[in-house]
Amino acid sequence: MFKFKVNDEYFRDELLEFVGSKQGYSGIIYNSKTKDPDCVIITSGGSSGKESGYHDRRHEDGSWDYYGQGGKGDQNPHTSSNSLLTNQRASVLLFSTRERNAKEIKEQGNRKKKYKFEGIFSVLSWGTVVAESGNRKGDNLVVYRLIPASNIFNDFEVESIEPPSKALSLAELALKINAKEKSANKGKKKITVQEYKERSLLVKTYALLRSQGICELCEKPAPFITEKGAPFLEVHHIFRLADDGPDLPENVAALCPNCHREAHFSGTRTVLKDNLYEKINSKT
Repeated sequence: MFKFKVNDEYFRDELLEFVGSKQGYSGIIYNSKTKDPDCVIITSGGSSGKESGYHDRRHEDGSWDYYGQGGKGDQNPHTSSNSLLTNQRASVLLFSTRERNAKEIKEQGNRKKKYKFEGIFSVLSWGTVVAESGNRKGDNLVVYRLIPASNIFNDFEVESIEPPSKALSLAELALKINAKEKSANKGKKKITVQEYKERSLLVKTYALLRSQGICELCEKPAPFITEKGAPFLEVHHIFRLADDGPDLPENVAALCPNCHREAHFSGTRTVLKDNLYEKINSKT
């Protein structure tokens, strides 16, 4: 059961328990017994990070810069920890670090830090920068650009569109999506946050229009109609960013809230993913 709520704070023990890890260091937390984990936890900020010249930060568009792991010399994007972000395969649960104040330390009887849940993210791109300050000055550090993923746990992003009669046709949307994809891939290794959002919006609109107000998993009508007069369904990426999920209509599905949760947390979600992909492929 998913236990974290955006803006709530948790102790490190709770983060370790969630992924099944016992590691003693901060930064990138994952279950080392799983070869390719579905999700990793990263902790940002704290006094040690600042001393090391790490400048993790949130951008106005909601994306984050997150510095990789590696305590001495140049950081390697392909170490066991960093590779989980470099490969762009895992969903990233981002927590910001808060040092305890004197009153809290006295009341709790310890100096344990608190970690605020910022949400679920995907790795959009990565690169290296030379640290200009701190005890890592002169070292090449790996910096990951994180973009918010569809967050079904708190503050729902309303995935609704105008009624189909006022929208573009599926064929027109498909042409736009293909044009965006070709433009983004032409001679470029990275895409910007704005390009990501534009393509993602087109594909989400395509999925909602294709569904005709029917959940594409349970095949039941949307639970309600929005103020805009559109059926309320949430768009689920069957495959993550690393698999081109946001860019291709056959990799997304319009789901009712219950099926969306099932797709993320069901014990049979792997089988569900395969079944859902077959259903979508039969429609596109």
